[in-house]
Amino acid sequence: MKDGQGEERSRDRISELPDEILLTILSFLKTLKEVANICFLSKRWQSLWPNIVTLNFDASDGLCELRRNGNLRKKKRSCYIGWVNRILELHKGSTLNEFRVCFDLDWTCRHDIDSWFHFAISKRVRKLEFDFEEVAEKTWPPGLRSYSLTKSCYDYIRTPHGLSCIGLLTSLCLRFVKLRYLEIRSCLALENLEISAPNLWSFRYYGRKVALHIENAPFLADVLIGGNLDDQPAFAFCPLSSYLCQLETLTLEMSAYNMTFPNFPQLTNLSHLVVSVYGGYDDNLLVLTSLIDASPSLHKLSLELKIWRSSTYNHANSSSSVTGKPIPSLKVVEVVGFRGFKIDLDFVTYLLKHGKMIEKITINCCHPSWIGQIWECESIKEREKARKHALQLKVKAPPTTEFEVI
Repeated sequence: MKDGQGEERSRDRISELPDEILLTILSFLKTLKEVANICFLSKRWQSLWPNIVTLNFDASDGLCELRRNGNLRKKKRSCYIGWVNRILELHKGSTLNEFRVCFDLDWTCRHDIDSWFHFAISKRVRKLEFDFEEVAEKTWPPGLRSYSLTKSCYDYIRTPHGLSCIGLLTSLCLRFVKLRYLEIRSCLALENLEISAPNLWSFRYYGRKVALHIENAPFLADVLIGGNLDDQPAFAFCPLSSYLCQLETLTLEMSAYNMTFPNFPQLTNLSHLVVSVYGGYDDNLLVLTSLIDASPSLHKLSLELKIWRSSTYNHANSSSSVTGKPIPSLKVVEVVGFRGFKIDLDFVTYLLKHGKMIEKITINCCHPSWIGQIWECESIKEREKARKHALQLKVKAPPTTEFEVI
């Protein structure tokens, strides 16, 4: 009886669980080192781990040793890369929930990193993180030796298979990756985006509202936020708050419905503001004046209007908060999609009244989506009516302003 009780106590009940449950348990382990440790407990575990859906190659605990002795860098990198490659060769799963690489790596490791990127995307990864903090060698300017996504990575993303896979990405984190241009478009499942890129100059995001985190981007000068009319682009202003003062070009795509902006810090270097608006005939664009007031160096304003309908709702915005401040630096205004309704008449009138130094204003009465198309002329009556309204604004322009209507 006692022997039976002893056998019962020593029975490995965990290993008798279904594969799906065991894989779920393994996925909760933080790193692959922890996975390796637990797999020594049973042959059953050893046969299962190649199918795990979380590959976390976090070796950041070894960075402390590199900080103390930079001469170990080459040896430690070789060991780390070999470890990652061996695991990937053994992995048998068809999908990944998470793929994370965290170690001191740079452009000299690009061939291996490229292959890891291909691997992760091909496995339809949902959370992708590359963290390549260089700790053993400080370079100037920062990021000089940082890894940069290569042409092969971009080419793969553009293939039908790559596009179908990356569409499942919900979280992307890039730290110490040398990026000068970063554009993210139509990643509809994306929920979290973290970027640390010391060479980043242009960031363009088309998509739904995400949890955005940007750090270590001292050269960021060009930003576009848009691609989803259900979410106002203002969600990005708080994460970008540390960099707004250095932006030179800002492009926003939005709906005029309930358009709101936070209180802006000074966008002291902003010289070109591009706003693309979807709205109704009687929508109010004067809320944009708060953004203009915060841009003392604004030289050029480009407004693209996509007016499809008459609004049937009560407007949340009013002109009560409009300051009427002069816009002394504004020299060039371009308006595309002018129709001669409240939405554009009120706004252009405001610019002409307060932009006394405007040198040229161009008003194009064609809908932006139809420019260059065979139906560009659309309804002749509508086009001529819009031109007539635009020409009537000429008397409100400063006498030295070149006024062109297309």
